[in-house]
Amino acid sequence: MRQTGPLTGGKKHDVGYILLIAAAAALPLLVLFLRQRQWRARELAMRRLLDGADALEAQLLACRSRMQQLKSMLAVLPEEMSADANVALTADDKVQAALRDLLAHRLWIKQQAAEATGAELDAACAAIEQSHRLMQAQLTRLDAIAAELAAAQSSARTLAPRGKTTTT
Repeated sequence: MRQTGPLTGGKKHDVGYILLIAAAAALPLLVLFLRQRQWRARELAMRRLLDGADALEAQLLACRSRMQQLKSMLAVLPEEMSADANVALTADDKVQAALRDLLAHRLWIKQQAAEATGAELDAACAAIEQSHRLMQAQLTRLDAIAAELAAAQSSARTLAPRGKTTTT
């Protein structure tokens, strides 16, 4: 026996209800997925910011150390051979200022990063990366100065002192 009457076409309604229930169930999952993706991006930005700050600090300390080593190389050279290098190596105050700036970045990270927007985190990462690039250029410059000083030391050792004659 077949039923007739108001239940005809019920299969169409059943499919509609099932689709509506599936969509209602999928919506929270979609929101959860998007929220998790946002948290992951924030976590990656924070990690990039902290790692960048650590790397920059290591570069600044290496730069300071290298500058001190090069200054000791200057001591054995005549002043006219080391004047340009001496000017380049007197930037210790700049390294100190950069370390203070880095400390300010770390303080900002500690106090503000948890509530910072994605754009603010990206800007902080960009600032750290820019400083990193500048420090890399400075370290490259110090390498060139070290090579020049080594060559100058070598030539200074081979030159005989002038004006000294021995009389018997």
